[in-house]
Amino acid sequence: MDVDELLLRAWEAVKKAGLPEPVQGVALKEAVRYLRDEQAEASSRPGAGGRSKAKRNGVQRGQKTRQGDPADAVQTVDESTFFSQLANESGVDEHDLRDILNFTADGRVQVSPPTKDLGRSAAEQAKSVLALVASARSVGLGERPVDAEAVRREVERKRCYQPNNFASKHLGPMKGFNAGSTKKEILVTSRWLDDFKAAVATVQGPTGADDE
Repeated sequence: MDVDELLLRAWEAVKKAGLPEPVQGVALKEAVRYLRDEQAEASSRPGAGGRSKAKRNGVQRGQKTRQGDPADAVQTVDESTFFSQLANESGVDEHDLRDILNFTADGRVQVSPPTKDLGRSAAEQAKSVLALVASARSVGLGERPVDAEAVRREVERKRCYQPNNFASKHLGPMKGFNAGSTKKEILVTSRWLDDFKAAVATVQGPTGADDE
């Protein structure tokens, strides 16, 4: 398989997966790597290509893919990459991150714990959601600047969104995040980790000990 064919197959897999634009770049890289590994393994086992492919397909089905399709594999690997990159950069255990955050099949970053565990007031809860989601999108998805609308939607979903306070009292006082050139952007600074770990600690602290 030459380079042109490899890239074409990888891109077709990404399009078939229906992934959102922010994660397509990462997904394309993973699809290329998957196809290269598949080709290398087939080449290293002459006469056993059928058994190798079946074995790989079986592994992919174990990872919640349907038929070992490269597009399905991209979705699975992308979730793994999202959490591993965030764990590596933040120093927070990946298992803890998976308890706090959910990465959906269509590329949304959601906060899993109940809103009551995110802070004592709506303002504190909104700050926790902002820190968790903006950090995760920036580090886990490589989204720069961060999509402010995606962050707002999650704050709304957790029912702690205060439109008049979002920019001035929620985003403004935080050291790790700044408003971008438009309302659709959030800029992540080098101090994002302080806000992110504070939000994680809030979830894991006394108010986060009991689940709903």
